[in-house]
Amino acid sequence: MSPAAFLSRWHTAVLDKDAALLSSIIAEGCELHSPVVWKPTSDKAYLIHILQGVIDTIDDFAYREEWVKDNGIILEFTGTVAGKALVGIDKITLDEGGLMSRIEVLIRPMNTYIEFAQRMRDHALSFKKETA
Repeated sequence: MSPAAFLSRWHTAVLDKDAALLSSIIAEGCELHSPVVWKPTSDKAYLIHILQGVIDTIDDFAYREEWVKDNGIILEFTGTVAGKALVGIDKITLDEGGLMSRIEVLIRPMNTYIEFAQRMRDHALSFKKETA
């Protein structure tokens, strides 16, 4: 899958809050580098849970700029949390098959980030791994 095809699916998945579509474009073992936790995770189910939480936590979420170079993508986003403005960046790396293999998220300003982190902590703690 090309970066353009990935981005088309990514934007649709985010807009529609579609976990199944997100899952289809994320590689197994994809690393999430989150501003909320110090240690990256590579559990795909947890990653999708976190991404859904981000989409639900940030009001008026919108991408306003994107840059693509080879298998690297940077997406700048905006939104609000508890009425406070937020700007962030998703730095995405695609594997050879065009699936997301790494995502690093950066957020500012600090006062909005603190509110975001508190809400995401509760969401992250609600994760229950499926049992067979």
